[in-house]
Amino acid sequence: MEIKVNNQDDIKIIKLIGDFDGSSADKVEDNVMPYIKNESKLIFDMDECEYVSSAGLRVLLIIAKKLKSVEGSGVLSNLSEEVQDVMEITGFSHILNSYDTVNEAINYMKKGE
Repeated sequence: MEIKVNNQDDIKIIKLIGDFDGSSADKVEDNVMPYIKNESKLIFDMDECEYVSSAGLRVLLIIAKKLKSVEGSGVLSNLSEEVQDVMEITGFSHILNSYDTVNEAINYMKKGE
């Protein structure tokens, strides 16, 4: 798993590249948690992430809870059909909203300002 972080104004865009599974879940958590501060805005660009395991879902839940505790927000973008199905089946689509593109996610985040 490779993680790339870019800034768009006050929004962190976190691109996950590779499978989000047990071997990468801790790495994602360790890399993302420092970005979660008061009113943080995070977009996870999943364009190059084809698989999310239960370990990946656990980390997304931890991140979502931490964001909520600091009045932050997080969304997903560019989900593959398989990952979108996993999010819907597990109920994660109610925890983290998803958008077709990063730009749509940015527009959503900016509307919340």
